[in-house]
Amino acid sequence: MAYILGGSNNESDGFTTAIANFALRAMHESQGLVDFTQVVTPTQGNEYLVPNFAPITYQDYTPVNGDGGFATGGAVEQNPSLGQGSITATPAVAATAFDVFYGWTTSFQLAATIGAELGESYAEKVDQRVCAAFTSFKVGPGNVNYSPAPQDGFARPTELGAMELVADGDSPAGATSGFTANSVLGLIRNVKQNYKTARLPGTPIVVLDSNGDSAEVTASTRSGSSMNRMLDELTGGAVGSADSGGSAITSLGEELLATGQLSNIYGCAVIFTTFLDGATRTVAGVSGESVLVGAYFHETAIFTVLKEGLQIKTGEKPGGLQMWVTGLAYMGAGVADLRRGGAINILQA
Repeated sequence: MAYILGGSNNESDGFTTAIANFALRAMHESQGLVDFTQVVTPTQGNEYLVPNFAPITYQDYTPVNGDGGFATGGAVEQNPSLGQGSITATPAVAATAFDVFYGWTTSFQLAATIGAELGESYAEKVDQRVCAAFTSFKVGPGNVNYSPAPQDGFARPTELGAMELVADGDSPAGATSGFTANSVLGLIRNVKQNYKTARLPGTPIVVLDSNGDSAEVTASTRSGSSMNRMLDELTGGAVGSADSGGSAITSLGEELLATGQLSNIYGCAVIFTTFLDGATRTVAGVSGESVLVGAYFHETAIFTVLKEGLQIKTGEKPGGLQMWVTGLAYMGAGVADLRRGGAINILQA
């Protein structure tokens, strides 16, 4: 039975509510990069400030003649610099229209379809903003340490260096030890090592590309997206159509195929996305290389700022033959602490 929009019983309000409900369900069911960031709401304006405090470390102390003073006991009063990271939320909109006759015949199914589309695309937009933040990490390899070093005598990074992923089997002369890898698994080992160097807690989150060159993956030359390269590395070439006699797909390969990510490999969580931004950077000593910029980070490195969540508005267009639907959002994402994450420069074959 048809359900007519704009009737005498506020049917149009029910239609708008139905869209919003289906959008909300789609948002809650989505799993994206935003789940691995700190989600906050600014109390005033559209900017969120995150204070960054340099390390305050314990130093060895030996009291002298019962004197608890700094000079005689050997303690040095630390005066670390205080900085602030800034993340700004900006508007995003999704607008569409549909024939009013569709609403006359399939209004609730139409509401479900539009709502799901708006909810899913909203979740994707937030992830796009998170991926855009990766370009704010340090551009090149090598950590930058605090100077002078903290009072405990051990260096601590103020910025983590970028990792480099070059073509399979490539060993460029300009490669940086510990930061350049020619396999995805080697890259993840480098990430884990540098994560420990930075003394970061928990599990590193690694974000790589799932949409690269569509070239066939073979045992002799792995190319294409990082996701396909990793799958090939994990399965011994079992998924390459040009390979013969490949080993069976491993449990890690099965997880990657089923979920599009890995919850734990070398102590890292690896997520693949289609939303990485491109950039021109020096990779492995060669300048002017076109790369995709992924990232590795602790969950406190990136903040997602939601000024306003998803709002749905509907109305009738002039002439009465079409209805318009608009989704509104006000959000942003940015790097809050360069000590807790780094870029990954992905040179695709």
